[in-house]
Amino acid sequence: MQIADMAGAAKETTYSMGDDAPLSALSERPHPLYNYFKQRFAQVTNPPIDPLREGVVMSLATTLGKKESIYKVSERGARLIHLESPLLNEAEMDQIKEMAETKNGGFLQQRLSTRYDLADGPTGIHGALDALCDKAVAEVKNGVEVLILSDKADDIATMQDTTYIPPLVAVGAVHHRLIVEGLRMDVGIVAETGSAWSTHHFACLVGFGANAVHPYLALETVKSWHQLEKTQKMMDAGKLKKATAAEAQENYRTAVENGLLKILSKMGISLLTSYSGAQIFEALGIGEDVINRCFKGTTSRIGGMSLEDIASETVMMRPEVVKEKMKLLNYGFYKPVPALGEYHANSADLAKLLHEAIGLDKKVSAATNRDELENDGVQPASAGK
Repeated sequence: MQIADMAGAAKETTYSMGDDAPLSALSERPHPLYNYFKQRFAQVTNPPIDPLREGVVMSLATTLGKKESIYKVSERGARLIHLESPLLNEAEMDQIKEMAETKNGGFLQQRLSTRYDLADGPTGIHGALDALCDKAVAEVKNGVEVLILSDKADDIATMQDTTYIPPLVAVGAVHHRLIVEGLRMDVGIVAETGSAWSTHHFACLVGFGANAVHPYLALETVKSWHQLEKTQKMMDAGKLKKATAAEAQENYRTAVENGLLKILSKMGISLLTSYSGAQIFEALGIGEDVINRCFKGTTSRIGGMSLEDIASETVMMRPEVVKEKMKLLNYGFYKPVPALGEYHANSADLAKLLHEAIGLDKKVSAATNRDELENDGVQPASAGK
């Protein structure tokens, strides 16, 4: 619903106002962790910021690498990887890798996997998170300037035998651990994840400490969507603008970037660098232990899920392996889906119950029977009244 619109039109999906689905904390279905966070925003900014009309003063540019003190201006302070967008594609990830291999002035980097054995159970996330944070600290102390936190599996066997730390938990925990160690300004964090696809997901990751995001699965989905026969026919018929796979991926990035600018403007913020790590969110349904460990300082008034609960919910959303292919379940977060779908206040079942309550079904049934009798040449008993 979202990625196809973004890839085809370079715009976010248009929805109606309101949401008839329950909050994630009250839902009976597993939800991505992003859904437990709500963006806080300033309803009025003075002067107003509009990314369409004041776009010249807004920027999504960000940097990777060790940041020098702003009080000591030097050439070394400019030694950073400058990115025009926080959303990275495969080619840009390769360029960053090449920079690490440069002998003179190369940017040392390290890819840390956020996957851990499924056999460890829900409690395994504690050990995996401790090991991840310890490894991140050790790497930064050894001079690493770019950390890539990745949930990418090398093959289907790895996918079946392991689960992963949700990227929001991984980024938040590493971010705060590096702050405690006094190392956060020495390194840039890239979240390489398959579980980020909507604008809100990217906003959460950046807001809780990521400097950039590589949504490898979303970009691969764009490519797969572009190759569909239905998509190609729509392009040939003029219903979609003709584009190559690379252009479709760029459309997707443009849609995400415009969505991020919209979010920044709600806060009255001009630069993504001011938004990064600002944690301008409120949690609904996240326990105090998780907040203190991964999202320190974030408001969570009602408490809720522990790390074990988050791990269990993540496993519930694992894709099924069907004929050597991964298949995701549609939980119907945005519109009603039979059986496994999320509850929606406005649904076919509700409409049917409402019709029964006001007797509409009976009236329709009576009218139908009368029409059938007249068509058969039979005079209804009440025709003379």
